[in-house]
Amino acid sequence: MTERYDEVRNQLVERGYLQGRIERFLLRDLITGAGPRALARTSFKAALLGAPLLGGLLAASTVAANRPLLGARDALVLWLYFAFLAGAALFALDLLAAAVARAWARRRGARSSDALRAGLIVAVPVLLYLVVLWARGRPDGGVGEDALFLAGAVATVALVAWLAGLVSLAGIVGRTGEVPDRNRRSALLLLAVLLPVAAAFFVIPRTTAPGGSRAIPPSDFAPAPRIQRLLVVGIDGLDGALVEAEADHGATENLLTLFARGALYPKHREPAEPAEVWTTIATGMGADAHGVRSAGATRLPGVAAPIAVRSGPAPFYAALRFLLPARTVPASGAGRRVRALWEIAGLTRPSAVVGWWASWPASGTEGDPKAGYVVSDRVLAKLLSNGAEDRDTAPASLYARLARDFPAEREAWRASFEARFLYLPPNTRALAWESFLIDSFAWRTTLRLLDDPEVATSFTYLPGLDILRTRLSGIPDAPDALESYVRWLDASILAELSARLDDRILLIADPGRSAARDEEGFVAVAGGGAVPLCVGPPVGDLDVAPIALRLAGLPASREMQGVAPGRCFEGAPPLPPALATWGRRGRPAETPASDYDPEMVERLKSLGYLR
Repeated sequence: MTERYDEVRNQLVERGYLQGRIERFLLRDLITGAGPRALARTSFKAALLGAPLLGGLLAASTVAANRPLLGARDALVLWLYFAFLAGAALFALDLLAAAVARAWARRRGARSSDALRAGLIVAVPVLLYLVVLWARGRPDGGVGEDALFLAGAVATVALVAWLAGLVSLAGIVGRTGEVPDRNRRSALLLLAVLLPVAAAFFVIPRTTAPGGSRAIPPSDFAPAPRIQRLLVVGIDGLDGALVEAEADHGATENLLTLFARGALYPKHREPAEPAEVWTTIATGMGADAHGVRSAGATRLPGVAAPIAVRSGPAPFYAALRFLLPARTVPASGAGRRVRALWEIAGLTRPSAVVGWWASWPASGTEGDPKAGYVVSDRVLAKLLSNGAEDRDTAPASLYARLARDFPAEREAWRASFEARFLYLPPNTRALAWESFLIDSFAWRTTLRLLDDPEVATSFTYLPGLDILRTRLSGIPDAPDALESYVRWLDASILAELSARLDDRILLIADPGRSAARDEEGFVAVAGGGAVPLCVGPPVGDLDVAPIALRLAGLPASREMQGVAPGRCFEGAPPLPPALATWGRRGRPAETPASDYDPEMVERLKSLGYLR
């Protein structure tokens, strides 16, 4: 053992190695042994050195992309999580690079460039990943913040490459017994490869909303003159095929009357979860900007808020399930920095929103309008469980009024339901009742808020049909139940909408979760200059917000990716010029968590939104 120690040590020194503490720390196992265990120990040591630096970069990029929700304390906790994951990844990459280097050396002998090449096998994908991660989630920190991150990334990855090269050197010596000469130009060659990779940052488009610790006001705009009130109603689970089928049974007469009053646009179906679809509709921006992708989000112990999707390392989300102590929380608007339509409309005149995704918390976020009403997507669940108000409505006093009237209204709705759905089998009737209750509460609350003459716009989300269609999938009497439910929607909610001749109406229908992939929804517009009986071109979810803003007399923003079609609005006033931005919401005044989160998760599971 002493002879081998002296021989290997002397060869390493002659070739220019063991010049510093780190090299001696890593190559000590090579001197005393050359088997697989020694190589694994060397790789572990290299990962141990590189993981804290790489974990720090990942934590910094994640906190920056999630400002203002995450702060210094969260950065420290994330650094610990990411350092653990980075260490595991570097350990595996170092072993892979060493295996490749051993194969090269076995085939044509050890060369001085092998360690550098092996280091690049690790460094290039790691740097490219960091660059893409920062570019896709970078905040509005300016050139200085970008340059600081890139400099740190290049320096960290250069160190990681050097460490991987030493691990590969151990593999080469252990495999061949040869110690290659040290490449004296390795640092320059390494930078010559890494700097062009870092330059890719400047050609990758930003896909997330700019961050910041404070709310950003909208660009200057002239408030529109007072016009007709606008009612926006979203029906989840309704598509053109279902309307055609039920029209043959006379179940959609009021909906067809509403169609005849104005314009109709087919709407493409997006293969996404309802929370993402309806938040995209409400903001005019994609999920990369608004950050809401599903009914649930994942939170780590010690971190103040859920991490927005695509703002952290991709492998991190797989690790949440299998390696880290994560828990599911309901998605909310606490992390939605992009303003929704009711917040935009509320900047000029009071607005009202009922039941929309990502509308909780109803108040307490910097930059929210102070006037108007919010009945968040948690209110009905809270009323059913007799829960206490926790930022569920705005103003907060509204919750007490809703709770006071809810028992009597629920009894009246139950009587109406039994009279209409009594013929259904008990199990099917129970499913239909829950959908009926959800939509009845949302619409009755909307009408109550519209009693305030100052409310200029209202936004109501009706998910009952989608919930029912999803739950009835595969049940034999599903067609009868769906026909009855559509008939009730038409005779009650749609009848009242079509009768409101003095209001502008925007009806949005999405096929929902259970419809076929090729099914289309629709957008129906009545009033506001829409040409009666006009069928316009197909639109997507991103086009709905510009349409709504046009009907409200407000401009769209250039940040919105969709556009309001001109077809069927030929006689209407011209569109106002688009703004640069409608601004951003700021930091929530309170924690984005709630004691009710666990119960809300269970309710979302019972409705089929979470598994």
